[in-house]
Amino acid sequence: MRKVWKLFCLDVRHATMNVIAGIVCIGLIIVPSLYAWFNIAGSWDPYANTRNVKVAVANTDEGYTSDLMPMDINVGEKVTNALRENDQIGWVITDKDDAMGGLEAGTYYAAIIIPPDFSRNLLGVLDDDAAKPTLEFYSNEKENAIANVVTDKASGALREQIDTTFVETVGRIGTSALGSLSDYLDSDAISSLAQRLRASVGTTADSLDRTASDARAYASLVGSASSLLSGAQGLLDTTAPEGASIPQALSQAASGVRSADDALGSADSAIEDALSGSADSLDAVSAKIDAAFADAGDKTQTVADGLDAAAGTAQERKEAVDALVEGFTAQRDQLQSIRDALDQAASSDGSVTEPERAALAAVDRAIAAAERALSSLSSASQTLGDLGGSLTATASDLRQGATDAAGAKERLDGIVGQAKDAVKGADTTYGDTLGRSLASLASAVDGASADASAVQGSLDDSMESLSAVSGQAASDLSSIRSELSGAADDLAASASDLRDLQGRIDAALASGDMDQLRRILGGDPATLAAFLSAPVELERNAVYPVANNGSAMAPFYTTLALWVGSLILVVIVKVQPSERELAEVGGARLWQAYFGRMGVFVLLALLQAALVCAGDLFYLQIQCVHPGLMFLACFACAFVDVNIMYALTVSFGDVGKAIAVFLLVIQVAGSGGTFPPQMLPGPFQAAYPFLPFVQAIQLMRGAVAGVYGMDYLWHMLALLAFIVPSVVLGLFLRRPLIRLNEWMEHQLASTKVM
Repeated sequence: MRKVWKLFCLDVRHATMNVIAGIVCIGLIIVPSLYAWFNIAGSWDPYANTRNVKVAVANTDEGYTSDLMPMDINVGEKVTNALRENDQIGWVITDKDDAMGGLEAGTYYAAIIIPPDFSRNLLGVLDDDAAKPTLEFYSNEKENAIANVVTDKASGALREQIDTTFVETVGRIGTSALGSLSDYLDSDAISSLAQRLRASVGTTADSLDRTASDARAYASLVGSASSLLSGAQGLLDTTAPEGASIPQALSQAASGVRSADDALGSADSAIEDALSGSADSLDAVSAKIDAAFADAGDKTQTVADGLDAAAGTAQERKEAVDALVEGFTAQRDQLQSIRDALDQAASSDGSVTEPERAALAAVDRAIAAAERALSSLSSASQTLGDLGGSLTATASDLRQGATDAAGAKERLDGIVGQAKDAVKGADTTYGDTLGRSLASLASAVDGASADASAVQGSLDDSMESLSAVSGQAASDLSSIRSELSGAADDLAASASDLRDLQGRIDAALASGDMDQLRRILGGDPATLAAFLSAPVELERNAVYPVANNGSAMAPFYTTLALWVGSLILVVIVKVQPSERELAEVGGARLWQAYFGRMGVFVLLALLQAALVCAGDLFYLQIQCVHPGLMFLACFACAFVDVNIMYALTVSFGDVGKAIAVFLLVIQVAGSGGTFPPQMLPGPFQAAYPFLPFVQAIQLMRGAVAGVYGMDYLWHMLALLAFIVPSVVLGLFLRRPLIRLNEWMEHQLASTKVM
């Protein structure tokens, strides 16, 4: 490091001991500052002088008169009168020929022509043939690029002035008419008018209240409809699974019927055997009775024993018939369950199909047949029981001598005949009705089940559609209800305002204050018109405010000046120490020579930064919230710039200087110093994060307007990071290029021109 310091001190001594060298160094320090100061001063407040930008306005408007406004109104004239008082632009009121001629000659930057039908089109908005008014705007784009921006603002200002004039004129005419009416009315007339107005206002307020009430009622009705739709949606959701169970219920019913039919079919022979066996047994009982009375003669004991045997046979048959009664009772209950399932399936979808109706009729017939069979079997069982009891009682009477044999036989034959008839009736009832009813019932239920499956498919599709429609309808009804409620509130507020007006009229009438009535009726036309023309005011609040355009542009021009200053240094000052200088310090290695000579470049660059920053702050007096940070930013910017320039020049010679100029051009266009980076073309936006200008400008903007968080620190680190590739290039990457640069310099020197 000692040799680095020796080289630096030697360069400083050589520069200060030579007068010419000292003058050149002073010039190198001052020139960048002048570059920055002139640019900042020139852009200090350019829009303050827009009054010197001449814009011609030619009014050819012929005015407008209508039944609604029985007076000649010339909006073009009103606009030109207003523009004469506007000093923001250099308005020149002239005729059309002069405006167009001066525009082509360059006397005017722009010309605005107000056409003859302008007032007619602007104020005839209620006519059937109304047309949108137009202005003819001409600009001389050859004169100046920024002037076009100014003239565009002028046309916008004129359009805004016309909009304001239009609303103000219409409002002034309407309110002036009311004011004139109230001025011409005498006290009696105005009192009468006020009373009629009071009545009308009251009636209107009542109507508005009723309308608001109706709107609220409709809103409530719509809310109820929305609730009904929600209920319907819930019902659909509940019905869907029940509807899906209909085919299953019918299928189960058909299966139950077939099971009952199969059970009866398998038991058919047993039933037939039981019934026919009962009939045969009764024949046997009758035979036994006949045999007992025929063989026994007068032996009553023998007859009684035969009757007891016959009673036992009758009892056995009764038990067999009772078993049949129990079986048929179970089958009847199963048929009733099937009937209930069919009823449930029919009631679930709210309608009865033809197959379901046939199935219901068939099951009703089967239940009726089962009831008839049960009745016949019960009667047969009762008769067999009576027969057994009679046989037992007769045997007992014979043993006791309480009856004669002939009479007993006659009674028993009658009872046996009744039992035979009952058993035969039960057999007939079963064979003719119940069996066939069960067969037809199974077929009918199968048909109903198939039909229900098809219907269920249609119901599923319908329910999906209904669900979607009901959901959308509920949403629409909710929106309508909200709008109706809002409208009702607005109507109620208007009614309240009218009642307030009615109260003011009542108070004025009660006090006899005619002036107050006139003020109520007439109002202030000028005030109302001014309000209508500009009902909203914009309150502008700046975050990190900047006093003027010069202060806003100072970071960009200062950064640019420091880069130019470093570029001038490498162009004028030699970047390589001479052999004589190296000999004076006893020789030096490559890195020692690099840093030793770079020291004088850094010193001059820092002096440039100090001067340009001091001039910004104290000579131009730009706004600066943090002066210390401004100096620090300038020093960092100058240090980084001179490192980049020095490394490029040491490594590539004159080509490095050309690269530095190229980087200057790129950064002027792509650093966002004048326009936001988002407005730049794509390639510039891509290069934006990698430009030293960007970080330097952000540092100085923070110092000028205010720092946010840790932004200043991060931008400082990002700027200083550019030193690393510069040093790597100057110390290591340039080694292979040393001989090439020496050869190129020799060739250029040999031309005696470069």
